[in-house]
Amino acid sequence: MTATASNERIVESWRRREPPLQAVAILGVGAVATALAAATHRRVADGAALRTVVDPEYLVVLGDEAALPWVEGARYLGWDGAALTLTTHQVLPSADLWRSAALAARGGAADVAALVIVLPEQVLIAGSAIVDADPVALAAVFAG
Repeated sequence: MTATASNERIVESWRRREPPLQAVAILGVGAVATALAAATHRRVADGAALRTVVDPEYLVVLGDEAALPWVEGARYLGWDGAALTLTTHQVLPSADLWRSAALAARGGAADVAALVIVLPEQVLIAGSAIVDADPVALAAVFAG
């Protein structure tokens, strides 16, 4: 997953969302990604159907809300238009506008089908494909 930074601030503010979005993904960064990989491994071993985007710094796990693992410090995400964002907060003006700006900043060849995650501190654009969760691959990337 690559972080996209821009000198322009396109997010004016965040406000509490009521009701929260339905969680469809969970994001772990750094040490939280390592814990999320272990929790995902356990959920898959128990039969959960999960998909992942794996990067050495980030892990995104996608699936039904009930199947998603829980990890301290991870962020639950839901669909806000075509972007994933925090389930509990809404970005203003909109997640779709921030997504469009991030893809445009990435260049004219940006994949419009790319997985984009809008967070208060940055926009993440998936640099790899969404694949079925593979415990062996998770262990190799996030071996602690």
